[in-house]
Amino acid sequence: MHAGLLQSFSVMLALSNTQTAEVLKAALMQQRMRRVSSAADNRDAVSQMQDYHYNMIVIEEGFPELGAADFCRFLRLTNTPMAVAPIIYGIRRAEKERVLAGRDAGASKIVLMPFSADSLVGTLQAAIKEIRPFIQTTSFKGPDRRITKGSVYQGPERRKGQFGWMSVQNQKRILAG
Repeated sequence: MHAGLLQSFSVMLALSNTQTAEVLKAALMQQRMRRVSSAADNRDAVSQMQDYHYNMIVIEEGFPELGAADFCRFLRLTNTPMAVAPIIYGIRRAEKERVLAGRDAGASKIVLMPFSADSLVGTLQAAIKEIRPFIQTTSFKGPDRRITKGSVYQGPERRKGQFGWMSVQNQKRILAG
């Protein structure tokens, strides 16, 4: 499907369970991704991000020290290409508050954990295929939160041309380096 595009991505796994992270890391490396790293906590993740550019992040809500929502917000506020990278946000229970917390933190996709390596690969492929325009306002920075039944939003595009709106093409250019 999008295997060639998936191979050009570098993924940071920010999960609370290091064994799970290592299993997923091995599975993603079998997909020939450019680089897959796992971080033990937010300090380790930031340290790795200073040394290497990741263009996709997987965060679990129980990520040590900072937590997923705050770490997701932090990533969105950085002045790096990682600020527009797709973020997969894992939650342990399908509760409205948890879903809204991930969405409002700027997550690209929200998934229920635990998940298999195959389902993570599918989610990563979907995140690449379904990149949405990026919105930056005083209270939010992340992908457009509007969910539509079709694949493309059909209503009036009031944000286009406004400060803080980034097209999908610009995001892809930034992510490609």
